[in-house]
Amino acid sequence: MGNALGLDIGYSNVIGVFGSGDGHPESIIRPSQAAPLSVLPGDSGLRAGEVIVEVDGAPWVAFAAPGRVQDGRELHEDYTSSHAYEALFKGALLHAAGDKDVIDCLVTGLPVSQARDKAYVEALVKRMTGTHRITPKREVTVKRVEVVAQPIGTLTEIYCNSDASEVIEESVSIIIDPGFFSVDWVVFDHRELVVNSSSSSLKAMSVVLEACNEEIAKDHGGIPGVEKIEHALQSGKSYILIYGRKVELAEYLERAAERVIPSVFTEIKQGLRFLKGRAIDCVILGGGGASLYEPFARKEFPDALVVKPVNSVKSNAEGFWHIARS
Repeated sequence: MGNALGLDIGYSNVIGVFGSGDGHPESIIRPSQAAPLSVLPGDSGLRAGEVIVEVDGAPWVAFAAPGRVQDGRELHEDYTSSHAYEALFKGALLHAAGDKDVIDCLVTGLPVSQARDKAYVEALVKRMTGTHRITPKREVTVKRVEVVAQPIGTLTEIYCNSDASEVIEESVSIIIDPGFFSVDWVVFDHRELVVNSSSSSLKAMSVVLEACNEEIAKDHGGIPGVEKIEHALQSGKSYILIYGRKVELAEYLERAAERVIPSVFTEIKQGLRFLKGRAIDCVILGGGGASLYEPFARKEFPDALVVKPVNSVKSNAEGFWHIARS
C-alpha cells in the first residue's frame, strides 16, 4: 500500500489524513491562513504548527496562527488557484510525505457545483499532480490526484466507520456539510449522487458566529469579534475573555444557532421538493458545524436516522483517505 493523502482545504481549517494503511492514519488540523513571510513582524519567529514553504519563488508561512495574519483568508471564486491555497497545499504535503518525498495518491474535494465543472477539476488535478518544490531543499512528488464532490468524503467515512452502511446502501440520504462560508447539501439515492440535488446556503458558520458575537454584546456590553470566537473554538476552548472575564460560549452559540439555522432547513426542505414525497431515510452531518446543526436536523427530519461522524471536522478528509487507499 502506497502513501495516501486525504486533503480538505477549507476556509477555516486545513485537514490532512495520511498514511500507508498500516494501522490508523495520521492527521493534521491547521488554520487555513497563509501569508508571505515578509508581511509578518520581522522578529516574530514561527509559532507552533506554522511552516515555511516556497510559493512563486518567495517564502510563505502556511497554517499561520490565529490573529497573526491580517486578511489571511482569501475569498474568491477561484480559491484553488490562489497563492494562499498553494501555500496551504504545500504545507500539507510537507507533513504527509514524511521522509518518503512521495504521495502515491491524493484525494481532495470541491463543492458540488465546482466538482461538476470538468475544466475546473482538470485544472486542479494538473496543479496538484507532479513534483512540487516545497522549500529550496525539499521536493515532494504527487503521483496521482482524484477530485470528488466534497460530501462524498463524509459519506465514505460514515459508510466505512459506522453502523449506518446498510441504511445508506438501501435508502435516500441527505448529506449536510456546514462549512465556514456556505452550508452545502446533496442527496444520495442508494449511494448514488442524485444529479442536480445539491444546493447551498450562505447562512453558514460565519453567520452563526456573527450572531453569537451580537448575543454576547447584549449581555456583556462589548463585541469580542468573530475572529476571537473562531480562534477559541479552533483551539478547543469553551470560553473567551471579555474585559478580563471568562465568558462561556455554549449559551451564546445556542442562541445564535436558534436565530440562523432554522432558515437553513427551510431552504433545504424547499430544495427537496423534487423527491415528490419520498422520505429522507438518513441525514448525515459533516464539517465543523455538525454538532450545532444536529438538534435541528433531528427536529426537521424526526423519522430519519441522523448520523454524525465521531470527529465531524475530519470527516471529509478521512473519507478522502479511504478513497485514496482503495
